[in-house]
Amino acid sequence: MSSPAIKLLTASVVLCFGCASFAANQTINTDLVVVGAGSAGLSAAVQGAELGKKVVLLEKNPYVGGNSQHAEGLFAVDSEWNRLRSDPLTRQQAYEAFIKKQNHLVDPYKNKDFVEGSGENISWLASHGIEFEVRRETPDKDNTWHIIKNYKGTNHGAGLIKGMKDAADKLGVTTMVSTPATDLITKDGKVVGVVAKDAKGNTYTINSKAVILASGSFGDDPQKVKEWGHRDPEGWKSSVPINKTGDGIVMATKIGAERGPVSFIGHLGTEGKGIKFLSNLYAVSWQPFNLWVNSDGQRFTDESTSNAFSEAANGIYAQHDHYGWAIFDTNTIDYCMTKGIDSGIGVLVPVGTQLKNLQQDIKDALAVDSDGFKEADSIAELAKKINVPAKNLEATVAEYNKTCELQHDPMFLKDRRYLKPINGKKYYALKLKSYFFSAYGGLVTNRQHQVLDTHHKPIPGLYAAGLEVSNMVGPTYPDFFSGHAFGFASYSGRHAAINAAETMK
Repeated sequence: MSSPAIKLLTASVVLCFGCASFAANQTINTDLVVVGAGSAGLSAAVQGAELGKKVVLLEKNPYVGGNSQHAEGLFAVDSEWNRLRSDPLTRQQAYEAFIKKQNHLVDPYKNKDFVEGSGENISWLASHGIEFEVRRETPDKDNTWHIIKNYKGTNHGAGLIKGMKDAADKLGVTTMVSTPATDLITKDGKVVGVVAKDAKGNTYTINSKAVILASGSFGDDPQKVKEWGHRDPEGWKSSVPINKTGDGIVMATKIGAERGPVSFIGHLGTEGKGIKFLSNLYAVSWQPFNLWVNSDGQRFTDESTSNAFSEAANGIYAQHDHYGWAIFDTNTIDYCMTKGIDSGIGVLVPVGTQLKNLQQDIKDALAVDSDGFKEADSIAELAKKINVPAKNLEATVAEYNKTCELQHDPMFLKDRRYLKPINGKKYYALKLKSYFFSAYGGLVTNRQHQVLDTHHKPIPGLYAAGLEVSNMVGPTYPDFFSGHAFGFASYSGRHAAINAAETMK
């Protein structure tokens, strides 16, 4: 497969990396280059190595993992784990529901392949020592969420990354961190490698038979969020900034790749002085029993939309200046502290978590006069503090309380389980904003995960996987099937490697 000289060179890369810098303008020869070491890139690297290919894995950050480190579980249906639970959802039902709910604005073939192969993909990951369990995230979602339960004492996305990195190391994958790819190398219209540059300024020409782009999407570049995603980056912010700036997409379009539609894995949340991410006070912003109002002091949606976090982000973003307020009272605080929350933030803050520190969080936010949280003795006073018309807010609260009394919401048809009146001793407002975990999309690929050019033809030698791939989701991320992005990242990385290896025969 490789000459002794190439084997020696590759071995020297493994031995020397981390202990001494390479000489400037180093040349490396390999079979497969994978750009990006998140779950898509690591899955591609491991699968490629299992198929007997020499693999070089590049990562621009000083660590592997990407967004996947912060993920929790992968989508799968009809998996062995589903079978043992007698979960009723079938692959055909999942596929049909997904296509319809995405308004057919997706690639039917790649989505069909993904749904059909999702269970096998979990089994492949499990064969590397990763343990799973299936959970249902909210009442609105199906049993597709395969949580990483454990890998050598580490769980969730970090466990999968650790497991795949261990597998890559055992298989002899050459991993180079702090070494982003900067350009694709082409010859006679075919991609034959990449140019990379490390943090010390050393440049590498890496010759290969195929390249898989798996560097994530572009969400940490506000200008691309505005130009490619058509969103105001001030009102639509990245909540997990890890230096994802669309590098793979840019490199591919430089050589004639077609840039495809993009989406976002949106979610609701809050911010402001004295409010910490994932704190008890932050968790209140996700609760379906709050009353949501916009800057006019009027309701704008069924607040239990918070159970579908990506849809909730859309509803908030659609308001003037892209924000709203969650209104609640002392009864809500008591409920959250004693009964626990109704809507979890994934498995990081699970359903039923008792917010024991909520009173202290409130005190901390009030002590710094937080711009994102206000307290008042009356609705009129609260309206003044959040700068909404008092008459409107008083009317909205009165109408909402009547709705709660009747246990019927004629305007938005909110689930009556979440209809709780706002009539406590004190009143509170928590600012609602729209965020996203990651952008999704950028490059158009075919069923074999080959990147397509502007004439919709495959670019030989170039593949893409994970969140760089367009047309896997529509304008709104499908969180009704939990773990879709994480699942597709691993699945597409593997299958891009399988297809790339097949062309090398």
